[in-house]
Amino acid sequence: MPFESQASGRRRGLTLVEFLVVIVIIVVLLTILFPAIHSSRVAARRVECQNNLRQLGVALHNYHDLHDTLPSGWTGVTGGQPVALGGPGWGWGSQLLPHLDQWPAAQNARFDLPIGSVENQRFRELEISTFLCPDDSSETTWQHSGHKLLALTLATSNYVGAFGSRGWTVESAQRVGESLDGDGVFYHNSSTRFIDVTDGLSHTVAIGERAHDILRNRYSTWVGVVPGVPEAISLVVGVGEMSPDSQTTSVRGFSSAHGRGSHFLFGDGRVQYVDGRVDGDIFGRLLSRAGAELTPGF
Repeated sequence: MPFESQASGRRRGLTLVEFLVVIVIIVVLLTILFPAIHSSRVAARRVECQNNLRQLGVALHNYHDLHDTLPSGWTGVTGGQPVALGGPGWGWGSQLLPHLDQWPAAQNARFDLPIGSVENQRFRELEISTFLCPDDSSETTWQHSGHKLLALTLATSNYVGAFGSRGWTVESAQRVGESLDGDGVFYHNSSTRFIDVTDGLSHTVAIGERAHDILRNRYSTWVGVVPGVPEAISLVVGVGEMSPDSQTTSVRGFSSAHGRGSHFLFGDGRVQYVDGRVDGDIFGRLLSRAGAELTPGF
């Protein structure tokens, strides 16, 4: 009897087969859960990116309410100097800062001086989360170089203004005493009013995404156009010459880290994802403010 009592009190352990079954079940559950968790995180980052653009849209409308115009694509003197070389070069993003809860930063900027001045060093390197897509995990600052007279560290941005349906040439950017105009809402010394967008605010892109090109060390910025480098114009504005296909990052176009397509802020404040396979002509029309073109599907 004592022997039977002792035996009945023993605990039965797991067999090898049972242990393997438990492991298989855990692996199956993890296989099911991990993609779902990843998908939810991807969706959350896309929503955050859309919210960034919506905040920029609210800031644009607040700016327009105050000034009766949208901010300039970038500022630059025209008298006796090429538009891309004259400075000060402040971009539309810099001008929006007071309307993005960045009033202290805007107060510390010397807008009367070029963006490359010593006095503006801390300002031009300021990280502002509203300008950064959470799906693009690149550096928040980068050193713009490539010109023997210039090497500036600038804050990066994943959003650029709509210059228009067509681009520009280096020659046109270097014409002395002339402005560089686009058919979009943001260009050199622009002062676009809502009433000027005759295609309709709901049919006209104001701002779009731009993925960072890490391999070529190519980033966009909210700060402005660096004086002295004509191609620096593309750091703050984009054109509709290429579809927004993220598989082919364009120096002057639009792209994103969200797959084949990009998010865009339209003039009425809505945000829409535009597939990279959109017809090129239709996409170009979305970047034009007063072309009287049809944009089916938008």
